[in-house]
Amino acid sequence: MQHLKVLLLISGMLSITACGHSAVRDAGDGASLEAAREALTEGSAGTALAIARGVLASQPSNVSAMVQAGDAEAALGDRLAATVSYKQALEIEPRNVHARLGQGKLLLRDNLREAETTFRSVFLDASRDPIVLNDLGYVLDLQGRHKEAQVYYEKALVIEPDRVSTRVNWALSLALDGQGERAEQILGDVAASGSASRKIRLDFAVAQVMAGHDEEAKQTLRTDLPAEEAMSAFEGVSQLKLSNQTLN
Repeated sequence: MQHLKVLLLISGMLSITACGHSAVRDAGDGASLEAAREALTEGSAGTALAIARGVLASQPSNVSAMVQAGDAEAALGDRLAATVSYKQALEIEPRNVHARLGQGKLLLRDNLREAETTFRSVFLDASRDPIVLNDLGYVLDLQGRHKEAQVYYEKALVIEPDRVSTRVNWALSLALDGQGERAEQILGDVAASGSASRKIRLDFAVAQVMAGHDEEAKQTLRTDLPAEEAMSAFEGVSQLKLSNQTLN
């Protein structure tokens, strides 16, 4: 179980939602914070943090900006600063959904049970928020509880069918649950779209390995990686597959 947790966290195979706060209403500078969220989605956490801090410079009580800053700080690995940002947001809005989610995400490496407890507490207040559902599914997957996780992903997709991160997580959860071919089909559709990111193609390769289509997976990996890195990635995913089979 611990080995699977570490592999998933380090590889980034599953996607915890770090932005796109559907339940947050921006108190001014909404366009700026939207730009910050997009930057974070694209992997530019430094840019996202700079934008959020710019908003806070003129609006020091903007809770959405505090949460956005916390998300960016967490993405940059500054857990202490992220903790402070989320705490400040909750001092103003004690039930803020996404600040509480942020606190839960900070627990993922060290205490999965406590992270799950945090996410379930948020779920009681926001049971139809697709981000909450996705994140709860994620923490269950990290504990090897794939069938439970899939329930939450599927609920999230009923509410918001087009959220790619949730669809990818659902597919990878299926792959880890021994349903590699179904996962490969789902991710193949996503990966074939013109807007598919490098990460999605790598996720597709994971599903291909889990489905037993090793040569196809190697070809997919070579689309984005040099040959040596592609082989190293393939071997890592193959080890994950063997580890997961042992755990199950």
